Amino acid sequence: MVNTSESTTLMLLSKQLLRQEHEIVAFRNNQPLTIGELKKQVLKITNVLNNHPNKRWALRMQDSFNFIAGLLALLYSGKQPILINPHPKEMEEHYDALLIDDIKFTNQQFLCKQIIDINQIDKNRTITEEQLIASGFKNSKLILFTSGSTGLPKPIEKSISQLELEIDILISEWREFKNDLFIASVSHEHMYGLTFKIMLPLCCKIPFICEPVLYQEQLTTQSHKKIIYITTPSILKNLDDKLPTINCDKVISSGGKLAYKEALLCQKSYGVLPNEIYGSSETGIIATRQQTQADIFWQLFPSMRIECKQSKPPLLISPLLTQPEPLHDEIKKIDNNHFYLNGRIDKIIKISENRVSLTFIEKQFNQLDEVAQAIVIPLEQNNRTILGAVIELSLPYKQLLHEYKHFELTQYFRLLLKDTLSLIEIPKKWRFVEFLPQNAQGKCSYIDLKILFDAPEKQ
Repeated sequence: MVNTSESTTLMLLSKQLLRQEHEIVAFRNNQPLTIGELKKQVLKITNVLNNHPNKRWALRMQDSFNFIAGLLALLYSGKQPILINPHPKEMEEHYDALLIDDIKFTNQQFLCKQIIDINQIDKNRTITEEQLIASGFKNSKLILFTSGSTGLPKPIEKSISQLELEIDILISEWREFKNDLFIASVSHEHMYGLTFKIMLPLCCKIPFICEPVLYQEQLTTQSHKKIIYITTPSILKNLDDKLPTINCDKVISSGGKLAYKEALLCQKSYGVLPNEIYGSSETGIIATRQQTQADIFWQLFPSMRIECKQSKPPLLISPLLTQPEPLHDEIKKIDNNHFYLNGRIDKIIKISENRVSLTFIEKQFNQLDEVAQAIVIPLEQNNRTILGAVIELSLPYKQLLHEYKHFELTQYFRLLLKDTLSLIEIPKKWRFVEFLPQNAQGKCSYIDLKILFDAPEKQ
């Protein structure tokens, strides 16, 4: 473990129920939720899970306090927590049953799955609180998924000790956390949210807000507290600099590129430059930076190392991994601890036995004045792979969505790209949108993009 002397004491996940019952874990609708309430919830769910043979449980919790209770109950009962959000048909093979807290949930899609709604659990007990805590975790691993930008999300196994070590490294880097409250715009089911919205507050024994907080105005009600705000570049780039400053202890940002001007906008709105995090679902945290000037470098977290060899992807050696992990970004090292990010390594797929670079195609789209952002994904049609383009039009050209029919827009863009893309690189399917679909992490997932193509073309 990383040495955390002179810093916040780490509280392990398996020891959370040993905390004082009056300690506050979270706030829901501004009402405190305590360790005592968490114990009751975990015990209630564990008693029910013990009566079901299914091993792989999708954890679908809208509320972050319920998420923690569900996660702990699954670990105590020896079940496998599967963190999936959303839950499309394509992902059903990964789990046998669902643990939910959504009163609006419809089970029509999941007729063949066991479903437990924690709001409808009887209070019958077969094990006591003492027996639960004494038994410890019967399973110490969970499954979560990549965001899946060019294909279906891939499952990744994480151990609880890996997650705790990640927090240990953060504490080692940032020393003592002196904030009163964690607030997040991101979801708890993904790696970024799991680390910073759930694990970090729990391990530091600092409460968090259950609900996602997306807007500056929502933070004003907590402005009297020392806040750490967990968010994404897609939120920070849309801040309103005319609103009064809300002073935060820290703003943490991850999930995409943050421009220097957007970092300065965050400083004006929240009183601090954001602590940006570079990492991925596969690797966990890798590096951090604060943009005190334009184009500043990234600094590796303690005990991390990156190896760069010519014509090969950069290789990450990390205490969070059992083996070195290739990275999908171009990296220019300054020294052993500092580097620059120079964009994504080519996303290559095969179309009709030809290697095609999605990165190159997207670059040609994104150079057009008409395009704010374009994403190209592979699609399956009649047992062959074709390309689909999702195009968010730039502000001056958004009216084209209403002035032209779909076919006319398609032909317009085909004409613009005929000299820069080959016939095989021109997408076969097109979707034009005012805004690209983004999840709570500020990312465009393959599933959300593919849904656009499942719907008929707008004429």
